[in-house]
Amino acid sequence: MARRASLLAVAFTLLTPFCFAQFMANPMERARDNSSSPEFRHGTATLDGTVVNSLNNQPLQDTKVELRDAGNGTVVTSAFTNSAGAFDFGSVPQGIYRVVAMRGVSQVEERVDVSNFKNSINLRMPLSNQPEAGNTGNTVSVAQYRIPEKARNEFQKAQEASAKLNFDGARKHVESALQLYPNYADALTLRGILNLSSNTQAAIADLQKAIQCDGNYPLAYTVLGSAFNLEQKFDEAMRTLQRAESLAPDSWQAYFEMARSYVGKQDYASALRQIDRAQSLLPAEYPVLLLVRAQAHIGLKEYQTAMQELQAFLHKEPSGPNSGAAEKMLQQTRELMARK
Repeated sequence: MARRASLLAVAFTLLTPFCFAQFMANPMERARDNSSSPEFRHGTATLDGTVVNSLNNQPLQDTKVELRDAGNGTVVTSAFTNSAGAFDFGSVPQGIYRVVAMRGVSQVEERVDVSNFKNSINLRMPLSNQPEAGNTGNTVSVAQYRIPEKARNEFQKAQEASAKLNFDGARKHVESALQLYPNYADALTLRGILNLSSNTQAAIADLQKAIQCDGNYPLAYTVLGSAFNLEQKFDEAMRTLQRAESLAPDSWQAYFEMARSYVGKQDYASALRQIDRAQSLLPAEYPVLLLVRAQAHIGLKEYQTAMQELQAFLHKEPSGPNSGAAEKMLQQTRELMARK
């Protein structure tokens, strides 16, 4: 577990600089004309809910929930429930839907009229002899025990090299680890992180394989969500990140990436809520959160607040890897405010 915690720290040291370099421009462009944003477009609402065991009212974690068009049955979006049995579809067009929850061979559905601004639904699924929610640790342990010691050593060297920003060395050692054990989820995840800045498709392939090798590894889901964000596949990102959240509800990184997904979908109010959730899990302000907040406020045309967030970021990180992008964003925000 200590090694996985170390990889988590390495992952977000490596991810945030190029994530924002590729992602920063979108809200600035959309701020010029956000009439298509869910926050401003007429006829959208939010839909969330819970899934519980009808026999004992216990929340059902890791249950897939689909939102289907009531007319033709098309799946509009989907989510996985978290440890509290909760799911959130975010913004959806107003209309009539079927909400379908599936767990193993069991299924329950309910018809819902999404007509109010905020809508919630409670699904009750009859299950007996249900294991405790979140009791999936044994699968991770079995996957870990299979890894040869030599592969573990190479992976540890890859981590150490990554932490020192020695990416060539990290890649060399992670390749050695995977030659020794091709199904090493941690090593596949680290190689995916290393590939994100240059080959997103290769990164996605590594991360998907990591999940196949260890389906209970939340970091692989989180980084895969980040990769989908870079590809602007925001619905896929959100579904993946909801799974990450269900496996590690106390990890701020999944909420951070979820916020970026909502920014990409132009659902800026939801992005701010996710950033608040991420911040609540951190002991202090993490500067990169200020950038996402600024993006959301720009999308909402709250330019003064966005400028304050950007100025706070530059005060905390005047010469970091994201500082140039933040300065450019601040200048563009000033220009938008002057036109207002």
